[in-house]
Amino acid sequence: MNFLFLWWTTKINTVTIDFAGAVIRSSNMEWKINRYASLDSTNEEAFRAIATGKVAEGWVLWANEQTQGRGAGENHWESEPGKNLTFSLVLQPGFMLPEQQFVLTQCISLALYNVAEKRLGRDNLFIKWPNDIWFEQKKIAGVLIQNLISGNHIRYAVVGVGLNVNQTVFFSDAPNPASLIHFTGKTEDIELLLTEILHKFDSLYVTLSKDINALNQSYLEKLYRYGQQGTYRDADGVFEARLTGVDHYGRLLLRDDLGKQRIYGFKEVEFL
Repeated sequence: MNFLFLWWTTKINTVTIDFAGAVIRSSNMEWKINRYASLDSTNEEAFRAIATGKVAEGWVLWANEQTQGRGAGENHWESEPGKNLTFSLVLQPGFMLPEQQFVLTQCISLALYNVAEKRLGRDNLFIKWPNDIWFEQKKIAGVLIQNLISGNHIRYAVVGVGLNVNQTVFFSDAPNPASLIHFTGKTEDIELLLTEILHKFDSLYVTLSKDINALNQSYLEKLYRYGQQGTYRDADGVFEARLTGVDHYGRLLLRDDLGKQRIYGFKEVEFL
């Protein structure tokens, strides 16, 4: 299991714009909204704020534009300024052990799924392991979670989200990006989407100390190819397997045609 250790960079100049300083109250959390005209990355800015010691759980960093937005691994997240929702949540899940960190991925994935389902319906809508939201084989949202580990606990978790909302044209070489507007034909209120996501995430986050099994089952029910046969490729080549689940570390569980269980971390296997 790999943990991410982070270092700090020099703060860039930012310009705070409307909606900054607002508070969104959900059932268990007060979300403090910090909105910026432009940032390199909301996750990077979150960790710069953490380094100052002045940030607390519930901070939301929301950028109108990200110049160096990242997806998982080395992926770049393309987002037209003002058209999409790009933000990061700062959490302090001290009650969680490092090996439990995948449940945060499940929480935000389910929150995004819920918001998309209200607009797109459930047919052909999936969470693609580990945390992409797919509709009709197109990626509409992605997540990047970075943790700061202290001893045997997660001191801070930064949950970065990119949700394609009103962007109609994509210029990167990403294979399958799409926005909500492509399917609904409607321009969405981005502030309303953020509020909905925060409320849903909060309701899931509070269950972590109560019923992780129910959270995991809900995630599996929405997982792309769960219980189904499919074609995959790993370092040894192409193979057929049934997707049987995800373990508590977040690794993908497959059972191949010979009955052998295969376990994969992120980027170790490709869906074909």
